[in-house]
Amino acid sequence: MSHLQPVADDQASPAARPLLDAVKAKFKMVPNIFRVMAHAPKVLETTLVADAAIHEDLDPKLRELAYLTASRINSCGYCLHYHTHLGKQAGLNEQQVQKAGLALDEAVYTDLERLVIRFAEEWTKQGKASEEVVAALAKQLTPAQLVTLAATVGLANWTNRFNETFGVQLP
Repeated sequence: MSHLQPVADDQASPAARPLLDAVKAKFKMVPNIFRVMAHAPKVLETTLVADAAIHEDLDPKLRELAYLTASRINSCGYCLHYHTHLGKQAGLNEQQVQKAGLALDEAVYTDLERLVIRFAEEWTKQGKASEEVVAALAKQLTPAQLVTLAATVGLANWTNRFNETFGVQLP
């Protein structure tokens, strides 16, 4: 059950309206998560800026593996719906999308992909990633990529918990 109603275009505040218009221009529709966040335009704006930032530096496949892993662990059907599609767009195959956050199958994922999944899993479950995983990732990713990976997992946990707390419904 939805606890907060999505903000309709004609009900959007002057601060929220251009943000929703920008989302619509980008996606050809406005997902309900952004319509619900429109109740607090600064939160919506900050979330959109963070989302844009995680699309820099990090390979899109790694970004989507991290997002899917956190979303699966947090049982966020809303984010799984959208990030399944985004993961496939980024180049993940069906098996990689379906097993993210469930199995570290060597036949499905590269060493780096398994490390990204472990990072997202540890951060989501424990609030931080282990020294071992961070050190291994630091050998394969640049500092900017590591920061972007952390921001991706942080944003995934934010949106997962937001959706689950407020019962945000698709679309």
